[in-house]
Amino acid sequence: MRPPASLPDRPRRPPLRCAAGLAAFLLAPAASAELPRLAGVPVAGFAHATATADGQLAAQTEGGAELAADGTILRPLTPDTPMRVASISKIVVALAILRLADQGQIELDSDAARALGRPLRNPAHPQVPVTIRQLLRHESSLSDAGGYAATLGTRLEEMLGPAAWSAAAPGTAFDYANLNSVLLATIVEMQTGQRFDRAARALVLDPLGVKACFNWSECAQGFAATGAVLYRKSTDFGETWQPDGPWVAQVDSERPAGGCPVRPAPRGPCALETYLPGTNGGLFAPQGGLRISIVELARLGQALLVNRNGFLKPATHAALFRPRPVAPGGTGAETDTRLMRFWSEGGLHCFSGGGEAGTDQPLAPAPMAGCGHLGEAYGLFSALVIDPASGTVRAWAMTGSAAKPPPGTRSRFNALEEELAARALRMLSN
Repeated sequence: MRPPASLPDRPRRPPLRCAAGLAAFLLAPAASAELPRLAGVPVAGFAHATATADGQLAAQTEGGAELAADGTILRPLTPDTPMRVASISKIVVALAILRLADQGQIELDSDAARALGRPLRNPAHPQVPVTIRQLLRHESSLSDAGGYAATLGTRLEEMLGPAAWSAAAPGTAFDYANLNSVLLATIVEMQTGQRFDRAARALVLDPLGVKACFNWSECAQGFAATGAVLYRKSTDFGETWQPDGPWVAQVDSERPAGGCPVRPAPRGPCALETYLPGTNGGLFAPQGGLRISIVELARLGQALLVNRNGFLKPATHAALFRPRPVAPGGTGAETDTRLMRFWSEGGLHCFSGGGEAGTDQPLAPAPMAGCGHLGEAYGLFSALVIDPASGTVRAWAMTGSAAKPPPGTRSRFNALEEELAARALRMLSN
């Protein structure tokens, strides 16, 4: 079953270091392996990795990349298994925009309409420009209320009706909205003349030496075949749960779904060759469609940590990790200013590092600092946290659970995420 279109999203390589016994577990016969648990909840699989500025990288995985309905592991989840990491994808979108700014093609604090090549105004505030930086920081006054999932043939203008805007003036409120990434991806297409999936590879993934792709498009040969399926024990995409029922694939049981890396028009063909770049950059799911393994995710963080090969200009790199408090919270369904307290000038979600309970600190009272992004969609929860002050990277992902994840006891994260954050910290400490 194909998931609904409107579901939201949250150089030489160093040798991989794995914990003792991990390889033996992954090589064990799949039929004899039991699914792991996080916070007492059975999960399809999980992965966590850490990296440091001096080149160290470690990763661990448990569970399956593909399951039978009864939970039998058909393929194990490994550190190299790519998966849909949801809103962590927005990091790549932000980096593509920053690269264009470094090249002098766009100005972050200018009217985004110029770079977008079409008018862009909140109907309630027609005289107030929307800037590119406001799109990066979710302070543009855009809303997901009108939807953001693009199909082949849907023009961006069709998605920017009255429902796409909040009542706030641009720059006055923080409202987390996936639609911001759709506009940013369209800017990338307008400025490069390339489809977003190809532009992301040329601007970000290839220069950083990271193996990943959007919506299984433009992937290396054989990459999609190794991908993870995301699961829940739910037949209605998490509305209700059957903890004693079967594991139900939520996304990526086909890679790509229906054999097409984009969503065709209803009953239409996958005529991707007809797409004109700049029509709608949301076609390749820039808000959540990145497929990447936990190892490559850690390598992405590691490359950004050291600004490998001068990937960004020094001032741009500094701004990428310079947190600023978000504006007062708006009314968006995914807006949570107790979790999303800081955003960087370069478009990353930053964590306070203060260790306050009930906030963005999954290890409270122990601190978690740095910038990156979280992901949540189709049963997956993920994170990438890059901390230049300590020279460390933490990444984790959980690919589906048997029951709705319970709330966390320390923070705004759920209990499974808190355990994954703790596991990553222990790995970093070893």
